[in-house]
Amino acid sequence: MSTGSSTGELGVTRGDLLPKRTDEPDKTQIPIDSKLRFIETSTGTPLLHLAVSGLTPPSGFTAKTEYWSRLAAFKSRAITLVSFGFTNHPGSPDYPKEFRDWLVGGSVLSTDQEASGQQWTQGIYQPTSPASALYWAVDPDGPIGRRIGLLVELGSAGELRNAIWYKMDRPQNGLIFQNTPSKVNFTQVFVGDTPSNDPRHIDPQSAWYYYHGVMRPA
Repeated sequence: MSTGSSTGELGVTRGDLLPKRTDEPDKTQIPIDSKLRFIETSTGTPLLHLAVSGLTPPSGFTAKTEYWSRLAAFKSRAITLVSFGFTNHPGSPDYPKEFRDWLVGGSVLSTDQEASGQQWTQGIYQPTSPASALYWAVDPDGPIGRRIGLLVELGSAGELRNAIWYKMDRPQNGLIFQNTPSKVNFTQVFVGDTPSNDPRHIDPQSAWYYYHGVMRPA
């Protein structure tokens, strides 16, 4: 059993699945009105820009909604999620332009920002897309040893079609992040040289729960 990384594959055993204390991510709280970026870790190439609207979205956008702008194909074994707060506050004159500019350059999908705990299903999600990739990361909500999974469903050209989140426990309030982290490093899951979509290859002892939202063209 192994997991891929940008520097090669890291062999792991069941005991090795627990991350070291130095693997803990930054836990800076980001407001719901935020923008996020997925990048290819090794090159810094932007893959996705996300804009998350709050209660006062710009005209033409919906409150409490995630907007995913697809900028490049997913082909990397290691990706990084970085979070930012908007420079301009919702309702301010420059906020709509900043929100729209963050999404420029890609085809945009939208999905609901909120989910209930009941929408998290115990088990293993079976992808229905032409391609897919499962990534793991240290769970920013802890405790030490907890991990999360991100399964991306991809089209034939490697473009994002949907994102399925995994947690080792069902979040009672439905949130993937209790405190939105400023940075999370994800590594693709492998078994030997073969990519795996099974979260049990992240941690075989966990009763995994997944959230499958619905992404639609914005």
